[in-house]
Amino acid sequence: MYVEPVCTIPEYRQKGLGKAVVLEALKRGRSLGAEKAYVISDSSFYKSLGFQQHSHYTFYWHKI
Repeated sequence: MYVEPVCTIPEYRQKGLGKAVVLEALKRGRSLGAEKAYVISDSSFYKSLGFQQHSHYTFYWHKI
């Protein structure tokens, strides 16, 4: 399952809301049969929740 992006508006950061959302998503995903969850981010937020680097992806963007 793909988890990100998870974000909160500045006034609500550092209150555990993002963590609660991700943990609930993981719980629900598992109950629906997911065996792995991934994010394409090296954010310390996801690392603090136990996500570990598995591969390195590079994305290129072009403004049209």
